[in-house]
Amino acid sequence: MCEYRVLTKEFFSHDLRASDSRGSLRGLLTAFLATIGLTCSTTALPADEVAVRETAMTIPTYLLGPEDQNPAFHNPNALHAGSGDAPVYNQNVYPYAMQTGITGQKEDKTYNAVILENEFIRLIILPELGGRIYAAHDKTNDDFDFIYHNHVIKPSLVALRGAWISGGIEWNFPTRGHTTNTFSPVAHRIVQSKDGSVTCVVGTTEWVRRMRWSVGITVYPDRSCFRTRIMLDNPTLTDNRAYFWANAAAHAWPDTRVTFPPADYTFAGMRRNPEPWPINDGRDVSWYKNTPFAHDYFCGVAGDYHGAYNVDRDCGTVHTASRYESPGQKFWTWGTAPSGTIWEDLLTDEDGQYIEVQAGRFPTQGDTWFFEPHMQEQWDEHWYPVRSMKGFVKANAEAAVNLSLEDGAAFLAVNATRHYRNAEVRLLADGKQVFHKALTIGPREPWQEKVAIAGKAQVWKLELRDQSGQSILDYTTRREPSPAPDLEPEFPNEQDATAEEAFLAGYYAWKHWQVDRAEALFHSALKKDAGFTPALRMLAMLSYQAGDFGKAYELSKAVLDRNEDDDTARYYNALARIKLGDHEKTKDDLYLVGRRAAYRHVAPYVLASLAVAEGDLAQAEVLLRRAVACNPSDLRARTLLAAVLRHAGRREESEAIVEQVLGEAPIHELAVMERSLLTGREGDVSLLARDPQYYLEAACAYMEMNLLADADAVLDRCQERSDVSPHPFISFYRGYLADRMGQPDRARAFYQKGLALAPKSVFPFRTESLEVLRTGLRLEPGNWKLHYYLGTLLTAKRRWQEGLEHFVAAEKSSPNFSVLYANLGAIYWSKLGDMKKAQAAFEKARSCDPGDYHYYVALDSLYAGTKDAAKREQLFSEAPPEVESNFRVRFCLAAFHYDEGRYDDALKILADTTFTPWEGFTAVHQLYVRILNARAERKMQAGAHKEAIEDLLLAMEYPRNLGVGRPHAPDFGREYYHLGLCCQAIGEKDAAEQYLTKAARSSPESEWTGKAREALKRLGETK
Repeated sequence: MCEYRVLTKEFFSHDLRASDSRGSLRGLLTAFLATIGLTCSTTALPADEVAVRETAMTIPTYLLGPEDQNPAFHNPNALHAGSGDAPVYNQNVYPYAMQTGITGQKEDKTYNAVILENEFIRLIILPELGGRIYAAHDKTNDDFDFIYHNHVIKPSLVALRGAWISGGIEWNFPTRGHTTNTFSPVAHRIVQSKDGSVTCVVGTTEWVRRMRWSVGITVYPDRSCFRTRIMLDNPTLTDNRAYFWANAAAHAWPDTRVTFPPADYTFAGMRRNPEPWPINDGRDVSWYKNTPFAHDYFCGVAGDYHGAYNVDRDCGTVHTASRYESPGQKFWTWGTAPSGTIWEDLLTDEDGQYIEVQAGRFPTQGDTWFFEPHMQEQWDEHWYPVRSMKGFVKANAEAAVNLSLEDGAAFLAVNATRHYRNAEVRLLADGKQVFHKALTIGPREPWQEKVAIAGKAQVWKLELRDQSGQSILDYTTRREPSPAPDLEPEFPNEQDATAEEAFLAGYYAWKHWQVDRAEALFHSALKKDAGFTPALRMLAMLSYQAGDFGKAYELSKAVLDRNEDDDTARYYNALARIKLGDHEKTKDDLYLVGRRAAYRHVAPYVLASLAVAEGDLAQAEVLLRRAVACNPSDLRARTLLAAVLRHAGRREESEAIVEQVLGEAPIHELAVMERSLLTGREGDVSLLARDPQYYLEAACAYMEMNLLADADAVLDRCQERSDVSPHPFISFYRGYLADRMGQPDRARAFYQKGLALAPKSVFPFRTESLEVLRTGLRLEPGNWKLHYYLGTLLTAKRRWQEGLEHFVAAEKSSPNFSVLYANLGAIYWSKLGDMKKAQAAFEKARSCDPGDYHYYVALDSLYAGTKDAAKREQLFSEAPPEVESNFRVRFCLAAFHYDEGRYDDALKILADTTFTPWEGFTAVHQLYVRILNARAERKMQAGAHKEAIEDLLLAMEYPRNLGVGRPHAPDFGREYYHLGLCCQAIGEKDAAEQYLTKAARSSPESEWTGKAREALKRLGETK
């Protein structure tokens, strides 16, 4: 699609709304738009049209190096360090590879962009970068970008996987943080609606938890707002945690102010320790300029709107959504101190600072929800620009209003997101009308007026009505007291906790993504009550998700032994028995739990899979229709019902169901594949192109329904495509399916085909793959790659002891594959504490791949732990240029020189290197400070106090190349104390007193505070 066209078709009917704002240099924007074939002309499109263009867009881009070939370790030596007690792999990232190769190299890069616009707004969407809305412009206000437009792609280390860019609106699901897909391609489709609106649907399946998300971004012909329709889906058979936040960027200037619904307090991060809002410690923190440090502000009282307004520029951004669907409202800032403004350099070239106006499914980002199997959630949000109203106090999808009272006058302002002829605005004082006016308002026709008022009133009310008298929006100054903060519960320490308290602490740890901690607390609860069923039930679920089906069976059975009415335990017990091949009583149990509301939709689905396995397609149809009747939003059940009907020869019925699914979810991968199997044509299978994981996931869905031939057909299509890179697991799964279908020779051939492929960057994560790999080892006994894959998968499932056995088995073949030895090293180090074996493993990894900097960082930490300076020296001397120049290795080398007392060498390395640390990581600057303080103390001991003063003053600086800016209130107690001593030593007693006084007033917890007070006392005795 290379040209504008008006689209008309049907999609997600009804509703609307819109978002933020930003200003731009018109000439710059004109030049930019010219590069993509657009014009900055404000010539209006016809009011009843939406134009769409899908085009190649050239954007200056700071390149990212290759993704990490190693799994996402929780490596205690890394710059973004995890705990040595954590799982071996990062449970919120694996199976994704880390994206940490910040290069600093800038060049033009071409992206596929979808541009939606009408008479009033223009949106740019980049499917290749997480499906984010890259920018949104207000065409009625000189193309002001009300969603911040960053004119470069400049990743820095902020997201779960590392690379993250500022600007636009990103979609974060299902794990807390900037999502795994934020810097990666997602699927997209353009859909045309009969009402003239156009929707770009973006989304993907996230592989960590195997849940789906999509966002339909809709522009309407006659609206200045755009709608985002969020659809979340847990298609798995197990319960999961979930989290969703839309993260929008808006410009941050001194005149930028945030609007929240009426609230007296906010939270920061979690629902604990509420803080006053908007006046906090004498500062009105609703103004961007009044927060000097990085901070979260989560509105403490849910409302239906929030946003930001630039008062002097007189324009802003509004977000609206139902408080019952999207109660989370967040304002986030880097802060105005240099520690925050440095992120302008790290994330953009010329577009300035931004704030985040975020909208979430729950009140704070410390909140998650329990997402039940085969359940879906969907809701709408709206975003739009506002202007010429000096701010806003309330908004909905139709309009925003302002009302301010001062000096005997009322200032009234209205922005509407569509055209209203003969609307009416009324102002009431204590219920009595004091002003009214008929208006014509719309996106190009904001209205404001200053009205003289006589007397005072307790309550003022602004009413906006359409020409029929229907309310568009009302606002009242009446304020109800904010409800008491709803705080997250806290629990006693583990030793003092009851079984229930230990369990609940574990449950909240699980909600907060700390699975190992949760598991430990569940076991703690069982020590207090060996039959405590909630703990047993959660452990059964975790065991099932880890693929330990025998353990899941035993734990769920223990629950049922105490409480036979526990439907969740019975459900997981049935699932475990199916996986173990023991179907005795399984149907009885599934029919039993299928009577209950919690499992009425999913138990028939599982029963249908058993019916298919028995060849009873008629019964499978009955059961799937029952599942769909109980949950019509279950896209997987509906699609597999279509598959069963296809096998029954009822193709028209099957096709109708698939088309309905794709009408609701245009990028649903399984439905796309089912349509291809139905028609025999490739069709929209291009949606799955280039990513074999989509094919594997579709195959697993068919396997779950025991449609083995369909699973094989899907994988066959994948292998036939020239644009999909060969993946060993495509062949492994085909071999497994052939073995199940009684074709041993064909099975062995497929496994051998998969084993011929390199294992680099292959990270298995599905529990289905456990049986696939075990079957492979039965057919190809002792193969090191199969042992390696199985070790990796078991370790990913937190079964590292079993994983280690397979890694050791793989090691016996002495393969020249560095990642195998890195896995061994990580387990020996972080789990067994065997430093000697860890060193040997990482040394072997380095010998296999001397160009991987991770192994140098790991070995340096290990050698430092054993104080082996000679090996550290040799390690760095043997590093090839591409490793030696890596800023992480440079950091380690500087630390080595510091440890050896070679302060000049250490400082030179820091001065000559540009560091790109993770958000919140300050270790590089801390090393810089330690080096200068150590060198100053050495000079003091030598009597060179003036030279020491120079170092101490340098220690209080924040060189930009270190990637850390000066915080709002740095603690220089150590430096002030030593400066005082130096000044005293050279006879400058007044300066000494000043420095020591500053040191004495530093942090009360600092050791230098007490020392400074003692020094001041001694100094006073000599003056």
